[in-house]
Parts: sequence; C-alpha cells; structure tokens
Amino acid sequence: MAIVSARIMLFATLRKKYGVKDLNVECDGTLFDLIEKASKILGESFFDDVYDKKQGKVRENIIFMINGRNIKDLEEKIEIKDKDVIAIFPPIAGG
Repeated sequence: MAIVSARIMLFATLRKKYGVKDLNVECDGTLFDLIEKASKILGESFFDDVYDKKQGKVRENIIFMINGRNIKDLEEKIEIKDKDVIAIFPPIAGG
C-alpha cells in the first residue's frame, strides 16, 4: 500500500485530553494504521480511547468521520486516502 497523509481533528474532551486541535498523520491507508500512527504521536491511551481491539473497530461510542461522513454510514471497506480529513468526537453526554 502507498503511504497517505491525512489530517486528524480532535474535538471536545479528546482535544482537551491530548492538547491538540489537529495533527497530520502518515499511514498505509487503513483505519487501524491511522489510529496506530496517531497513537505514536499522542500516546498509547489514544488508541484505547478510540479503538476497540476485541471488536477490531472504532469504539461504538466514538463519532469518527472521514471527509464529513460517519464511518458507521459507510458500507464499503474503509480506506484512508491522501488529504482526507478525519474528525473524531468523544462520547456525547447530555444533561
């Protein structure tokens, strides 16, 4: 696979926890590698915060969007392309 560069944007408590608004990550185009490479920059806890290793996918309570589309709405295999913008929102709590 070719190496692609994507921009990850963090929101709300994820932004506060990791102290960054966004970061650029180079990966092999797979969702797993994107999250793994971001974890090398942000710390291993990032991986656990957004990815469920047992299920092999992004955690159910995380909103994970690629170019404005929620990955839960994508039926095809998820592939990260060069210049994609990834938005990650933490679990939403209401009151």
